[in-house]
This record gives sequence, C-alpha cells and structure tokens, in this order.
Amino acid sequence: MIDAIPHWDYPLQAISVRKDADNRLLKADHRLWMDLLTIAIDASTGLAIAILLFTPSAPIWVIALGAGAGMLPDPLQFVHSLYKREPLVTLQRFHIWMHTKRRLNWQIGIISQAAFAALVAATALIAK
Repeated sequence: MIDAIPHWDYPLQAISVRKDADNRLLKADHRLWMDLLTIAIDASTGLAIAILLFTPSAPIWVIALGAGAGMLPDPLQFVHSLYKREPLVTLQRFHIWMHTKRRLNWQIGIISQAAFAALVAATALIAK
C-alpha cells in the first residue's frame, strides 16, 4: 500500500525492474555490487527504524516479519525479471497497478519521503 504514495525510487545501475527487464545476463561488476550495497543499506535502515519505533509494543520477530513482508514486493520484481512465470506474473501486475504512476523529481522525492517518515515516527512516539 505504501507504494501507492508518490515517492522517489533511487536509480540502480545494473539491476532493472522495468516492465521489459531481463536480468538473466547480469555481470558481477562494480555496478552490480554498488546496486546490491545500496539495496542492502536501504533494507537494513528500514528494518532498523521499524525495530526502533515498534520494539516496545511488539516482539522484534513480529516487527521483522512485518517489515520483511512490506519490503517483499520489491525483490519479487527482480525475481520476476528472471522467471516470468506464475504466480510472479500476477504479483508483478498487481505491484505495477498498486504503484503510484506519479514520479517525483530527485530533490522533492527525498524531502517528501523524509517528511513522511518523520510524520510516521512522530505519530508512533506520541501514541506511546
């Protein structure tokens, strides 16, 4: 559901999730390693923030499961680019349908996402 909110998607250099993407010929070069590092930092940061915000109200494993489920559609896009078969085709179609069609430019995108994250964090802290 959060993908329906207009946001900034950072560019990847080697990995593509475009509609016509075919990642079967990826090479283990500098661009691929930088993409994997960027994705790992992004996922780890999101997981850490979720754990920091929600640990007092739920066990860490529940928070990690929820965060992982929330992030799952994005890596499934990559898997779909490798194996265009069901149920990945239907999941990818749903992900594209759910994803916002509005693109934000780079500067506005980062600011809007940071503001949204700060609003969610403040709301969670006030609710405690």
